[in-house]
Amino acid sequence: MTIAGAFSKLFSPGPSAAEKQLLQRCRGDAGQLERLINLELSRRPNLSRADASKSALDRWSRDR
Repeated sequence: MTIAGAFSKLFSPGPSAAEKQLLQRCRGDAGQLERLINLELSRRPNLSRADASKSALDRWSRDR
């Protein structure tokens, strides 16, 4: 691992609470989690990953 890679892992934030909850709703399917977050980001590219996770949770609740 490079120094830059170690540095970014050390200081990068972990998954948000919304992302963790979304992963639970996806029953641990990380691929599905990424697709849902990417869908929200494609609709509104200015969202952060945490906000995209919240938006995906809201959409999940509305659509189900």
